[in-house]
Amino acid sequence: MSSFILSSISMKTPAIFIFASKYQNIDSMKKINKVLVILGTPGVGKTTFAKKLSKKTRARLIEANKVIEEYKLYSGFDKFGTKIVKMKELERMLNKIAKDGNVIIEGHILADIKIKGAIAIVLREHLQKIYKRLKARGYPDEKILENIESEALDYSGINAEKNYGEVYEFFSSDKKLMENVINIMKGKKVKKENIELLEELIPFITRSSR
Repeated sequence: MSSFILSSISMKTPAIFIFASKYQNIDSMKKINKVLVILGTPGVGKTTFAKKLSKKTRARLIEANKVIEEYKLYSGFDKFGTKIVKMKELERMLNKIAKDGNVIIEGHILADIKIKGAIAIVLREHLQKIYKRLKARGYPDEKILENIESEALDYSGINAEKNYGEVYEFFSSDKKLMENVINIMKGKKVKKENIELLEELIPFITRSSR
C-alpha cells in the first residue's frame, strides 16, 4: 500500500462548518441515524454501491476523495501521482461532518482513520476483476499489483478492525449486499463473512517474477 504522510496543520473552523452545513438539509423520509463507512481496495465497487445505498436510504453521501480535493488535504504526490493525504486533518473533517449521523462516507482511505461511532463495511472482490478494472482505468502495472496484494492480504479489513468497533466484509457482487447493509444500518443482526483471497494472488506473483 502507498504510505500516507501524517501532518498536522490547523484547520479553520468556518471552512469545516460551511462544508458540513451543505449536507444538513437533505430530506430523509426514513432517517437511519447511523454513520456508515464504505471502504475497500480501489476497484471493488465502493463508489457505485455507496451511491445506490445513499439513494435507497436517503442518507447523506460523502466521498472522501472529494473532501480531500476540495479542502486540499494533501501535501504532495507519490511516484504514481497519488495524493499524499494529511490524515489527521481528514479525520477531523470527516468526524465533524458525520457528527449528526445519517451519513455514508466512502473511500479506500477510511481504513486508516477513525470515524467516531461508525460501522465499517469492507467491500471485497476477486483479484482478477480488480485487475481488469484498474487496468481499464490506466493504472500502471506496479500500482495494480500493489492494490491486488492489498486485497489478497485484506489490508482494508485488518485496519478497519483496528479503527472501528463494528466491521463487516462482503463481496461487492453479493446479491444480498444491499439488503444486508440496510439491515446493519437498522441495527439488525447480520452474519459476518470470512473472505479469503490469498490463493488468488499466486498467478499474479508468478507473472510479475518473470
